[in-house]
Amino acid sequence: MTAYTITVVEAGRTVPGRADQSILDACLEAGIATAYNCRSGECGECLSERISGEVYELPGADPAILNDAQRARGLMLSCMCYPRSDMVLSSQLQTGPRAAIHEFDTIVKNVTRHGAAIVEVSVEAGSGVDYAAGQYFEWVVPGIAPNRSYSAANCPDSNRLEFHVRLYEDGLVSRRLRQTEIARGDVLTLKGPYGTFGLTAHHERPAILVAGGTGFAPMCALLDAAASARSPRSFRFFYGTRRSGDLYRIDKVEAWHKRGVRVEFIPVLSDEPAGSAWEGERGLVTEAITRRLYDGFGAEAYLCGPPPMIDAAIPLLERIGIDRGDIHYDKFTPVA
Repeated sequence: MTAYTITVVEAGRTVPGRADQSILDACLEAGIATAYNCRSGECGECLSERISGEVYELPGADPAILNDAQRARGLMLSCMCYPRSDMVLSSQLQTGPRAAIHEFDTIVKNVTRHGAAIVEVSVEAGSGVDYAAGQYFEWVVPGIAPNRSYSAANCPDSNRLEFHVRLYEDGLVSRRLRQTEIARGDVLTLKGPYGTFGLTAHHERPAILVAGGTGFAPMCALLDAAASARSPRSFRFFYGTRRSGDLYRIDKVEAWHKRGVRVEFIPVLSDEPAGSAWEGERGLVTEAITRRLYDGFGAEAYLCGPPPMIDAAIPLLERIGIDRGDIHYDKFTPVA
């Protein structure tokens, strides 16, 4: 594979790059603290300026994040661009410690089905895993490319990791889970941690959590971390799914309460049959936000789930007074 060099001006370093690896991943694996989060062209945090060099850009970047006028000025999303020559770029760096990205083996301890669409996979590493609540890992599964990414659903308090996996009809990981090709006792290789999503240090500020589908997983990690830290924050957690049978791990809500977490859990069902016994919120999760939230001044917001949900929720949260810089999100782009 053709090798190139990538020079990051702000870091004062030159690192190796490959034509089959994104510029962002090359920087991260070399230990450069480049700003990023999603690695899929959705968040825009890895926006960089190409000072010299040629790149190949994958299609699919959100046009609201990067448009052709910005490309013409030399801007690029480093997660979507692959080097085609030696590169020099200007990239924003993050401050603070960051766990090193590495590949390691784990043993699958449990595979638990929740309803028709969710599987909870618990694995155990040989030693403690260094990561922050809200980060995600890649699953390195032979025969499946690219690697699939899943957020840890627990905070880093041991060598145990939990993941929530949505089953897709034609999904490659889904098929292996259904056919027990990923089962208790198997070796599962992980790579990571990745991402910068997580609670800020502003523990005195209330937090609004909004999740859909398996966006529930990183929220579990955040609330577990809040419990471990005895955080004084108050949380209002809006969780959107289709039907009451799709609600899973609701036992964790009572566990958070017992551990002193001030959390109000608000499940919202978009497709619950009209004649059911459900007495909670119905409709889209954004509709429930509109009905239940009136004043967000001083609050922070944390969003995880499908991009359309997040794109719809952000202006609603801004409208009730939450500053754009206080809205943190992790978009879950489906990959079968």
